[in-house]
Amino acid sequence: MKKSMLCLTLVAAFLMSCEYENKEVLYANLEPEICVDTMAMYTLDVVPILVEHCNRCHRNDRQDGDVNLEGYVNVKLYVDDGSLYGSVNHEAGFELMPTSGVKIPFCEIEKLRLWIEAGALNN
Repeated sequence: MKKSMLCLTLVAAFLMSCEYENKEVLYANLEPEICVDTMAMYTLDVVPILVEHCNRCHRNDRQDGDVNLEGYVNVKLYVDDGSLYGSVNHEAGFELMPTSGVKIPFCEIEKLRLWIEAGALNN
């Protein structure tokens, strides 16, 4: 009986000592980001995104999946067929990019969307 009471006391003490985080901490990564950009340009916005997240595998001298995202002409091909945005936004029917399954930051996807919706100009 003493052993069971001791075990029960230890379990109760352990459970009561658990620290519960507040809602803001627990769900911080689930809340949508607020992006302040209202427009995007190829040279200033799109190229840095591609260099950081895509060009390691999709460039002139390494074209994984036969995809080359180096240079405006190449990028525009994938914009026109919808695969650039569809892939990075993990839309159904597109190869998920990056292949790790983790999306690039939301605001960077938003910059790509803004640039594409503005006509995907070489600016």
